[in-house]
Amino acid sequence: MQELTKKINALNTTKKIVRVTELSTLSKLGGYRQRAESAVAYYTTILKSLQQLSNTISFGAGEGTEENIAILMVTSNRGLCGAYNLEVFKQIDKLLTTLPTDANKEFIVIGNQGQRYLERKEQTIIQTINEPLEAINLEQATILTTELIRNIRSGRFDSIYVVFTQYLNAVQSQAQFTKIYPDLPEAEVATVTDELSGVLDFEEQDDELEYQLLENYLCGLIYSMLLYSVASEYCARRIAMKAANENTSERLDESIALRKKSRLQQATGELIDIITGAQIIKEEKE
Repeated sequence: MQELTKKINALNTTKKIVRVTELSTLSKLGGYRQRAESAVAYYTTILKSLQQLSNTISFGAGEGTEENIAILMVTSNRGLCGAYNLEVFKQIDKLLTTLPTDANKEFIVIGNQGQRYLERKEQTIIQTINEPLEAINLEQATILTTELIRNIRSGRFDSIYVVFTQYLNAVQSQAQFTKIYPDLPEAEVATVTDELSGVLDFEEQDDELEYQLLENYLCGLIYSMLLYSVASEYCARRIAMKAANENTSERLDESIALRKKSRLQQATGELIDIITGAQIIKEEKE
């Protein structure tokens, strides 16, 4: 009986902790989603400028080749988020099968979960950021993008991919990979408006301006992907906490029912002992 009471007390404590974690996670989802959407609006504007610029000067240095590939991999730095990292790993495996086998592939990894996975697969890691996703701010995204641009200009990278988790809604997200350089998204290219026509007027090639716009675009794009990944991680963690809460509640109900049953059996046993004792005393008197 005492063991059951201790178990019930422990389950009650666990349930409270899990519930608080679930509510705290849910409260943060909206903020990260809004920040990600703001970043999308920023890089979309830059993308329109880049598209108009590409009509005047050459864009990118890739020329269709994929010999030196950089892959930015965004994973969680913590647990308690269900299959969040597993889905990212599946996308990494899928991406590697689509890339040229003889290409040089170098990884930039965010999150120690991704680092350990790539180390097991014996992939080349050139940079690891072992910080919680929510701790990575715009300044760090800018530093990361500046380094990517430097490597693009030096010829170290001719294409860049990002593997991240796209936030869809409070109960759903999707791991995916996307090529962010040198290709421009076709869907965004088609949104160039007449208002931008004539705003950018170039009489000659200006590589510095091209790379400045490219850096701003990639920075906004990568930052939005990081924010969506944060929101997705919180989404996965909320779902995991909800499942844990339901499991804890089920175990708690079972334990309470078992304690009631044990108490009833104990009371029944005591009652039988009393009746039996009374019957014996009665028989002895007779």
